[in-house]
Amino acid sequence: MKRKDILRKLEERLARGEINEKTYLEIKARYDSEPEELEESEPQATSPDLGEAIGAVVAQATAEAGRHAERAAHVVGEAMRAVDFSGIGTQLSEESIKILGSGVVSGNPIKTVEFKSAGSARVQGPLEAETARIAGSCVFEADVHVEEFRAAGSTRIAGSLKAEEVETSGSLQVEGSIEVEEISSSGSLSVKGRVDAEEFRSSGSVRIDGGLKAEEVAIDLGGTSKITTIEAEEIRVKATGGFFRIRGELTADRIEGEEIELEATTAAFVKGDEVRIGPHCHIDVVEARELVVHSSSEVRERRTPS
Repeated sequence: MKRKDILRKLEERLARGEINEKTYLEIKARYDSEPEELEESEPQATSPDLGEAIGAVVAQATAEAGRHAERAAHVVGEAMRAVDFSGIGTQLSEESIKILGSGVVSGNPIKTVEFKSAGSARVQGPLEAETARIAGSCVFEADVHVEEFRAAGSTRIAGSLKAEEVETSGSLQVEGSIEVEEISSSGSLSVKGRVDAEEFRSSGSVRIDGGLKAEEVAIDLGGTSKITTIEAEEIRVKATGGFFRIRGELTADRIEGEEIELEATTAAFVKGDEVRIGPHCHIDVVEARELVVHSSSEVRERRTPS
């Protein structure tokens, strides 16, 4: 069979979809480089060389595709063994877990780069991720360990929260403790354990049963708040609303720092270098080097450090 007949057969196989364009071009290039050597009187349905070439290329392509499919199946299989998920709109990939609508994710632990939920979500198992972003309602049934945690809506963590940066609006409940570099809360924050931070900022209501320790604390009261102990270098507690009608108050057992400024605060003991007791405060004992007390506030005992 002449070369032109071989190439014609090759084009027919390409048209029927038996080979792809890449295979066609590879075999065509091979025969284009060879001289005419077959007699027209030698009838053959298909050149053995052609069949071998097509078979070899197709076999190679099939083997490569099989290897890729096997690797992909292995990756997906590992992910599926590590994390189970269910619910409408729940998506799982190597780098993210997304719940859009309603869904449940479970694993021990659940490891991902990015966790996102919008709607109603439940996470059964400890979460380890770079970022967690929540909108709506989300329940974490174990610890959460991330670099960045942002939540808007209603979030509950049955374990502890560890992060570099936390920003919440709405309601955040933590059954354990919080360890963070920076935390900013607007709305309602409730922590059964303690909070350790470099910067703590809140507006709204705060309840911390295990105490708060930070370098800088700034609280804008928007409701009834209770923190057992506050320890920081700088502490500022501000009331909201007008002078005659404030909308927030803070209750604490002990407040200790270097520079302290309080409003609408009831505390058993306050200790600092420079202390300013602003409006609407009731303090049992204040120990300070420099002390200023507003006329509307009450300090039962004043002490000077020895």
